Amino acid sequence: MLHCFHRVSVKTGFTKMTHNDRRKSTFSVEVLNATSAAGHTLAMGLLESRPLVQVMFLSRFLAGAALAGQARAHLDAIAVGTVAWFSAAVAVYIFNGVMDVAEDRGNGSRRPVASGRLPRSSAAVLTGGMATLALGAGAVAGIEVEVLVFLGLGFAYSGPPFPAKHQGVATSAVVTGLGLLTFLGGMGVAQGFSTAAIVFGLIMSSWMGLVGALAKDLTDVPGDTLAGRRTFAVRHGVNPVARYTAVLAVGVAATGLTAATLAAPILLPSMLVLTAAASRLARDCRSLTADSLGHPYRSFMVGQYGAIVALGISLVCRNTF
Repeated sequence: MLHCFHRVSVKTGFTKMTHNDRRKSTFSVEVLNATSAAGHTLAMGLLESRPLVQVMFLSRFLAGAALAGQARAHLDAIAVGTVAWFSAAVAVYIFNGVMDVAEDRGNGSRRPVASGRLPRSSAAVLTGGMATLALGAGAVAGIEVEVLVFLGLGFAYSGPPFPAKHQGVATSAVVTGLGLLTFLGGMGVAQGFSTAAIVFGLIMSSWMGLVGALAKDLTDVPGDTLAGRRTFAVRHGVNPVARYTAVLAVGVAATGLTAATLAAPILLPSMLVLTAAASRLARDCRSLTADSLGHPYRSFMVGQYGAIVALGISLVCRNTF
C-alpha cells in the first residue's frame, strides 16, 4: 500500500509540474512574441524615418552645439538634447510616411509604410510615442520650445487640412525652417552663440530648402501628380526646375564661401566642399535624362555630408593644434 501510494504521489506531482511549466512556457512565448512585435515595429519605424536623413539631422544638431563655443561645459544637456532631437525627427518622418502613402506608392517607394510592412496604425502609435519622448527629453535639456516648433512644422508639412507639401513655396519654407531649428536646438543645449554657427546654420538650411527640396521633386513627379501636389516640378516641368535648382545651388554655395571668408574662416573647408558639390549638381542638371533624374539629389546629399564631415575635421584640428 505504501509502495502504491508513493507511486501515485510521484505521478500526481509530476502532472502538476508539467501544467505549471506549460503556463510558464505559454507566458514566456507571449512575452517573446510581444517583444518581437514591438522590436519589429520600432525597426520598421526607424527604417521609415530614413536613417541617412536622421544621421544628417543629428549631425546638424551637434554642429550647432559644437560651433556655439560652450559644448564642453554642457555635455549632459547635449546628450539629452540629442535624444530629444532624434526622437522628434523620427516622429516627423514616420508621420510623413503615414500621410504620403499615395505619393510613395506612385513613385515606387519600398519604404515600410508604403510597402505594407509597417501598418499605418502602428506607425501612428509610434509617431505619438516618439513625439512624447522628444518633448520630455527636450524639457529636460531646456529646448522644449525648439522641439515643439520643430514637431509643429514637421506635422504641418504633411498633415491636414493644408499640407505644406502640396505647394512648392511652402515646402521650401518648411524644410528651411526645420534646418534652422535644428541648428538653433544644438546652440540652445550648448547655451552659446557664435558667428560661425549662424553662418553655417543659414547656409546649410538654405541648401536644404532651396536646393534639396527642388532636387527631390525632380524624382517624384509621377507620385506627386497622382496625389494632387503642386510642386515646382509638377507645375513647370522637370527641365526648367532643374536649371533653376542648379542656379540656386551655385548661389547658396558661393554665398557660403564668401561669408566664411569674411566672417568665419573655420567654415572655409566646408564651404569649399559645398561649392564642389554645387558644381557637380549643376552639371547633373544640365545633362538630365529620364534615367538620371536622381543624380541632382544625390549630389545634394553628398554636399550635405561632405560639408558636415569637413566641419568635423576643422573642429578637431582647431582643438588639437
